[in-house]
Order: sequence, then structure tokens, then C-alpha cells
Amino acid sequence: MKYVLFLTVLLLAASVILVLILRGNGPSNAGIRAMQASDGLDHYRYELVFRPESDELAATLTLQYTNRTRETLNDIVLRTWAGAYGSYKTSPASIDELFDACYPKGFSEGGINIEGVWWNDAITAYSFDDDASTVLRIPVGMLAPDMGGTLRLRCRISVPHCAHRFGVSDGVFQFGNALPILSVRQDGIWRTDAYWPIGDPFTSSCANYDVTLSVPKGWMCAATGSGTSKTDEGNRTVYSFHADAVREFAFAISDKWQKAEKKLDGITVTAYAPSKDGAKKALDYAGKALRYCTSHYGDYAYSAFTVCSIDFPFGGMEYPQLVMISNTCFDKESADTLELTLVHETAHQWFYGLVGSDSFNQPWQDETPCEYTVLRYVKERYGTDAYRRLRATRIDAAMQDPLPLAVTPGSPISYYSSYSAYSSVVYGRGTAFLLDADEMTGKVDTALKSYCDRYAFQIASRDDFLTTLSGSCEADLDPLAVDYLDTLM
Repeated sequence: MKYVLFLTVLLLAASVILVLILRGNGPSNAGIRAMQASDGLDHYRYELVFRPESDELAATLTLQYTNRTRETLNDIVLRTWAGAYGSYKTSPASIDELFDACYPKGFSEGGINIEGVWWNDAITAYSFDDDASTVLRIPVGMLAPDMGGTLRLRCRISVPHCAHRFGVSDGVFQFGNALPILSVRQDGIWRTDAYWPIGDPFTSSCANYDVTLSVPKGWMCAATGSGTSKTDEGNRTVYSFHADAVREFAFAISDKWQKAEKKLDGITVTAYAPSKDGAKKALDYAGKALRYCTSHYGDYAYSAFTVCSIDFPFGGMEYPQLVMISNTCFDKESADTLELTLVHETAHQWFYGLVGSDSFNQPWQDETPCEYTVLRYVKERYGTDAYRRLRATRIDAAMQDPLPLAVTPGSPISYYSSYSAYSSVVYGRGTAFLLDADEMTGKVDTALKSYCDRYAFQIASRDDFLTTLSGSCEADLDPLAVDYLDTLM
């Protein structure tokens, strides 16, 4: 009788859960999309040891790689972006427009020192193709299609005193685009784009990551990954991170942050900021941004999302499951800036994180949907008048600026010589394209959701984006795209 009663209760509970799921109020789907997409992807394992007293990170990478091309490979290429910080000439933070903000005490050298490379347990040669030491070429013999192998690399990464994606400033060590990562192979060659100082010159494929990071006790870590654990080992703490189907692993470390955290629809949302109040505000805005994007573009793919403050000359920088936000956004008079910056960077979890694109040659393809999201968020949350005021300052004003010579929103980032021009053209004019397309059709949100569904965990081309846009909007938007993205005015 007890068994029958137990079974009845169990069936009833299952029925209730099913009803809740059908109503959209059941257990969260957070992380399921990424877990399902992780099957068969390359696997990175990083073992990291952080030594703040010497501004150094010791790193061992073990990469399980499979040749998914249709050609036999003689080599593979890793992007070692940290190498660019090794000299004034190659640092992306040393251009006149950024230098004083990034190097307030003068140039500081960083970089990467390779200590050894092994392919399938045999030590192998390697070489850098560029003066900036960002293109590391490694021979792998004759690697046939669908065949794989294990690459192991040991290096030491020197952290510059620099307020940039990679560097240390104001008590925070930021490791954005700092770890060695596989290049993307397209049209029979490995991508070897320069670390251009304007825009985001990074394109990467989804892979699975497991990372251990040893830090001195008392240091907190904000990072890509879910299911974070930490254990104390003597006077050090070891963090462990796992991430399914992400485009890269980034992190920041500080012993000066305050932390706030909450569960939101099954997602662990964490914020690190200079003050407890700042962390709470960032947590609140991040939650609102996540809910907005989820409701318009589909489920967030992961089970954790983290925000951290850094010393940075821009508003923010996006990474999978992690956004870095400038300290200036946390000033009391910058509440609006913090909220809007978090909306933009959170939207990148869909446009860049979920759906990749060629951010070197088509920078508008991820920036434009994110800036469009900011405008639409403001309209939905604060009303039409607030939307019009924001559009006037961020979009309409940019449309009045004369275009720099031979530059349009569809230009590669290497065409730009200043961030002011890049911001005006890509963020301003590029976003005007989507806003006008929505005024014509009222279906751009639908199109962006279809885009996210169709190309999730892939790298989408410009044609993929525009074909989806026209199809979902039920209108030929190619002439409008050419007018906004490619026409010199």
C-alpha cells in the first residue's frame, strides 16, 4: 500500500512538473543547449598558475584536436594574442588614441614565452609567422580528414601594466584573449589576421573547456564557465571551471572586488565590482538584460553568467558567459551607462557567443544587433520618449557625421584609423540599418531569433545574416543593406 501511495505521489509530481514545463514555469533549461552542442567538439584543458608578485601566469595547454576539414593538414595554427603586448610597436593598446589611458605610467612590456610544444607526446618544432608573435604554427605531419591528435603546449605569460583586455591595472588582472587558442581554418588556409588595435579582431570556433587556476588565497576569479568549484591547498586556492561549446576562455582576478550573486531562471548570475552596492546594481541590470534577450532571441545557452569590473578605456568587452565592464560605469553618476553597457554586452552572448561571425571583416554583424538591442530595450522598459532621446544621441547623430574616406559599416576593421570613426560608423550607421528595417517590417526581432536558432554554435556569414533577415521579415532587404552597409555617402 505504501508503494502504491508512493508511486501515485511520484506520478502526480511528474504530471505537475510536465504541466509547469509546458507552461514555461518548470525547471530551467539553462545549460542544456550548450551541453547538447558539446558532443564531438575539440577539447581544451588549461592548467594555470597565477603569480601576482611577478605579474606572471604559467600555463599548460592540452588540446584534443580533430581535423574536420576535407584536406590533409601539415600544420595547425594557434593564435597567441598575448604576444602582441611584447613591444610598443605591436601592442594593440599603444596607438595614440589609447596609449595614455592604457599605459598611464608609460609602456609596460608583456607577452608570451613558449617553453615547449608536443604533438602526440613527441616534442615538436614551432615558429611564429608574425613579428607580433600572435601566429604560432606547429607541424603535425600528415593529419588526414577526421583524424585527430593531442597538442600540448607549455608557456609563461607576462602580464603588462596596461588597462586593456589583457593586463593589470587598479588591482585587477584581466586575461581577455590571453590564452593560446586554435585559429579558424577557412577556404583552405588558417586565419592569421593581425591584432588590429580597433575593433575585435577575433574569430573562433566553439569547443569544450576544462580549466584549473591556482591563485593566492583571498583572490577572486571571474571567468567563463559553469559549475565552478574551489579548494584550498596551503596558502593557495585552486578554482576549477568547465564550459561546454564556448568560443574561448577568459577570466579576471582581483583581491579587491566585492561580490553579489543570485539565481535567475536557473542561471547563476554573479557580479564583481569595486563596492558591494556596485556589484548589486550590476547584478540587477545583468538579470534584466538576460531576461530581455532570452524573451526576444531564445534561451540563454549556459547555466552561468558573470560580470566583473576592470580598468578599461571602453565601456565593456564580451566573452563567453563573462563580460568585463569599465570601472567608470560604476560611478554613481553613471547608472544609465552601466545599465546600457550591460545590455549591449549581454546581447553579445547571443551575437558573438551563440552565433559567431567574422568580426575582423564584418564587424557590424555582431555589434549592430547588440546596439539594436540597447535601443529596443530602452523603448520597452522606459518608453518611446526615452527611446527617441537615445536614438537621437547614439544613432541619428552618427548618421549626420561624414563618413571617413572609403569606410562604411561593411568595411573590415583594418580600414579604420580611429575608435571614434569606428564607433560612429559601425555602431551608429550599422544600427540605423536594423532600426529602419524594423520600421519597415516590424519583424527584426523575429529575424534575429531565427538567426540565433539557425546558426547556434556556428560561424555565420554576412549572407547568412541577410538571407535570414529578409526571409523572416518577408521583404527583400538587400537593397537597404547595401545602402547602409556598403554605400559611401
